[in-house]
Amino acid sequence: MAINTVVKAPSQFMSRLRTGIIVVVVLILAMGTSYTITSGTVGVLSTFGKYSDDVKLPGLHFKFPLAQRIQVFDVKLQTATYKGHEEQRDEEGVFNRPSIQVLDNKSLPIGLELSVQFTPVAERANEILSKYGETYFDKLINPMIRDIVRDVVGKYQAEDLADKRSEIGREIQTRLAKNFESLPFVLNMVALRDVQLPPIVMKKVEEVQIAKQEEQRLAMIEKQARKDQEIKTIQANTRLIEVTTQAKADAEKKRIEADAEAYQIKAKAEAVAGSNKLIAASITPDLIEYRSVDQWDGHYPQMLIGSMPNQGMMLSMPQLAEQRQERR
Repeated sequence: MAINTVVKAPSQFMSRLRTGIIVVVVLILAMGTSYTITSGTVGVLSTFGKYSDDVKLPGLHFKFPLAQRIQVFDVKLQTATYKGHEEQRDEEGVFNRPSIQVLDNKSLPIGLELSVQFTPVAERANEILSKYGETYFDKLINPMIRDIVRDVVGKYQAEDLADKRSEIGREIQTRLAKNFESLPFVLNMVALRDVQLPPIVMKKVEEVQIAKQEEQRLAMIEKQARKDQEIKTIQANTRLIEVTTQAKADAEKKRIEADAEAYQIKAKAEAVAGSNKLIAASITPDLIEYRSVDQWDGHYPQMLIGSMPNQGMMLSMPQLAEQRQERR
């Protein structure tokens, strides 16, 4: 009886151990069959090292343990920044690279700082990993950007880059957009941040800018002078019109006054002439004699100027009395 109990104890222990091992293996296998894809990423499943065409979108998925492996791929907006002279550490979604050094059409060294934003096409994540791997930026995107920038900038002279910065930026974006059409990426934005020119070119550019500013200043002065002259001309013309108008008004007033005065003089003269004519028609020798006698005060004047036909220019009053007596 005791012997049987001793024999059974090791047997039960081994049975429990096997059961525990099986449970652990099952749990490990169960945990290895499920995985989760988070937002902003996709999953590319590989079976014995070969990527599947079926891209896994965010959510819970399952796979065969040991035989399959999931590769999580970031499909959020990516930014390539070219700035400074030293390469910096990449950040999540940001590739930091030094500024792009190029030569202009006279072989002068130029530095360009720019930013390029692009987005991987989620449905083509397996294609990206199959062709370029996780280092797709250094293998594909970065060399393409540098080649296009060098090709575009190499057509210009260094001193023209500052003025044609917008034009150069648009051309770089156009060239990159055309290349991206055949790639599993979408180009979002290209921004030319800065153009670093050699000191000798910078000095020349500054001199040109100063000359342009001086030219603009002189042009503004000339424009203001022309404007002031136009104002003075308008004022002079206005004053001339006012003076002319006033002179015409004064002349018209004087003419009217002269016409009125002439009319009054004429009317007065005509009235006097009419009166004189009436008076002359009414004067007779008898009337003159009557008026003379009527006005006589009894004294004989020494001389009298007469105008009668039968009298001289100078007659004495006694002679006049004798003539009157004879006529009677």
